[in-house]
Amino acid sequence: MSLNRTEYKYLITLDDMEEIQKDLADRLVVDSLASEDGNYPIVTEYFETPDRQCFWEKNRGLASRRKIRVRIYGMVGGKIPPTGFIEIKHKHFGLGAKRRLFLPVEEAIEFANGNYDILRTVKRDWSRGQRMIIAELFDLIERRKFEPAIQLRYDRRALMTPDGQLRITFDTQLMCRTELLSLEPNDKRFSDYIIPPDKSIFEVKSIGPVPFWFREYGGEKDLMRRSFSKFCTAMRAIDPILKEQLKNAPKNAA
Repeated sequence: MSLNRTEYKYLITLDDMEEIQKDLADRLVVDSLASEDGNYPIVTEYFETPDRQCFWEKNRGLASRRKIRVRIYGMVGGKIPPTGFIEIKHKHFGLGAKRRLFLPVEEAIEFANGNYDILRTVKRDWSRGQRMIIAELFDLIERRKFEPAIQLRYDRRALMTPDGQLRITFDTQLMCRTELLSLEPNDKRFSDYIIPPDKSIFEVKSIGPVPFWFREYGGEKDLMRRSFSKFCTAMRAIDPILKEQLKNAPKNAA
């Protein structure tokens, strides 16, 4: 499980992205978990409930909420080989935690395709923590009826401070689809943009408070923090069930 993190998000231009990287070059190194140049593609499948509870919990600011996602990092022949995870992303009173299972890509894709029993039938020496994550996944799937709802892809550049306390990412070419195809590493079969292609989502993730030097830098550059959910933005844009709900919802709820 990842440590609790403080997250700042910004919507910036590609020119801003280049400028920020130059400005912070003496403070940052390539993320130790990334490729040599820090760049790699991400393909994600998000789960939702039939009545879109995840979206509405986020929209209403519920203090404690969870999402399931299957994520494929990297690509065949790339500096990061294809890597699969099943993740529970948990927001709890402003702090974020991420519980994840590492799986071979083929098994992560099987899970995304609806073969949830692969976590039970493939025999492994799961740790106690991993067994708890599996139990939580099945609770969300069986009790709350979580199921695949939307798929996303984007390109990421990841950097960090040498001590690992601060991590920054730039996500570009954010795209989505509601047609649930079998996931592929670096999947290109997307046509709907979540944000314009000349924009980037800039995220700052800190273990504990964001350092003062970055808050000063953000003030100097007039960086405006904003709440941004790739999942919710994509769902609002193209999910037919949610679109119908939003059409019929009271104005102050949408």
